[in-house]
Formats: sequence, structure tokens, C-alpha cells
Amino acid sequence: MTRVHEEHGSWLNAIVHLLPENWQHHWVDVFVVNSWLVIVLLVLLAWLGTRKRSLRPRGLQNLWEMYVEFVRGFCVKEIGPHGERYAPLLGTLFLYILFLNLLGLVPGFLTPTMSLNMTVPLALVVFVSVQYYGVRELGLGGYLMHFVGEPLWLAPINILVHLVGEIAKPLSLSIRLFGNMFGEETALVQMAALGAAVFTAIYVPIPLQFINVVLHLLVGPIQAFIFFALSAAYIKMATAHEGDHTSADAEEQHKAETAGHAA
Repeated sequence: MTRVHEEHGSWLNAIVHLLPENWQHHWVDVFVVNSWLVIVLLVLLAWLGTRKRSLRPRGLQNLWEMYVEFVRGFCVKEIGPHGERYAPLLGTLFLYILFLNLLGLVPGFLTPTMSLNMTVPLALVVFVSVQYYGVRELGLGGYLMHFVGEPLWLAPINILVHLVGEIAKPLSLSIRLFGNMFGEETALVQMAALGAAVFTAIYVPIPLQFINVVLHLLVGPIQAFIFFALSAAYIKMATAHEGDHTSADAEEQHKAETAGHAA
């Protein structure tokens, strides 16, 4: 993947330079290292919230239980009665992307999702999971019949259309998330630079980037939820039985249109 906006800098650049040179050129960049920090933070929060569990949850345990109930309820509502089995994947994606999107607001850190190095792997995780869940739920033959469609004499066209659609899903997920966060982060940096230029001219600090910070606080959660909701819709489409497939397809299309307006 192409590296983007490394000129923003990060306190974690030093860690990148300590890694083997082959890693730096092919596998790991500063955005990936920032994402590692998010993983460590989430693991720490999970441990702190569950190490002293009680029947009357308080503090961090209460927040975790509220989040788990939200994800479970969403999955059951949007995917169906069996949707709870997909809650661990979808809940992890939502929380992970949310923290990735907001990390750039902390001075000295970057927003990892402003790089395709992060958004493409996240989308590929969803793509592979959708195929796996589809085969597990319907069997290999039943899942492949989704690509064949009806009538059978249109199978060659249907298969091609469905293959293009499957490939477009990870592309859409990764590029939408990357584009929104890249644009938001770039605007934030440019407005901060403009504020610094204004200060050197009139010696009055004017936080011109404040409006961008507020927008970032809104866009970050919205983009994380869009990724989360569309992933749930794709799982629903892949696991829908033949009688439910048309309604699942319509539902997914509606979600995609809604996500486009929100973005």
C-alpha cells in the first residue's frame, strides 16, 4: 500500500525506526504502529472492566455491558434471530475503528484510518468473514446458488454480476472510510497551520482548527458506525436463505444508500 501523509509525524515514529528495515518498507508504517497502540488500549480497558465482575455492574464494567447489549440488540434486529453469533466480530470492528478514527485528535498521534494500509485490511477481514459465514450457514452448494440466481439460463450473467458486487463491497468499505478520515485529518492539519500563521502575523492565538475538531468528533463515530452497519448488512445477505434473499438484498441496498447520505 502507498504511504500517505507521513509528514504529519507522530511520537511513535521512533518505534517504526527500531523495526527491521524490511518491515518498514513492506509491512509496517507509522499508521500501523498507531493502530497497535489502540489494540493495547482496548485490551487494557477490557481487562480493567472485567477483572472484578459483579452482579451489580459499576463503572467500566457497566459501560462494557451496555456496549455488549447494544451490539447484540443491533445484530439481532438487523441480521435476524441468529444475529447474536456475529456480535463479537461486528462489536470488535465498531469499537476498534471508532478508537482508530479518534486517535488523531490526541496530540502527537495519527488517525490510522486515514491510510489505505489500515482500511483495506479491515475491509478484507469483513470480506473473508462474510464468505465464511455464508458457506457455514448455507453450505457450499447453497451459498454458491446465491451467485447463480434465477432463472438458470441467466446464470453466466448473474455470476458475473454477483462477483463484481462481492469485490465492490470491500472496495467500498475501505475507500469510504479512508476518504472521509483522510479528508477530515487533512483539513484539521491545514486549519491548525493557518492558525499558526495568523498568530505570527497578529500575535493573537485563534484556534481556527476548533470547528474541524468538532467535526472530527462527529465524523469519526459516524464512519465507524457506517462500517459496522454495512458489515452487518453484508453478513445478512450472505447468510439469508433462499426465501429471504430478496428482502436481504433490498435491505442492504437501503443501508448503502443511507450510508452514502450520512458520509
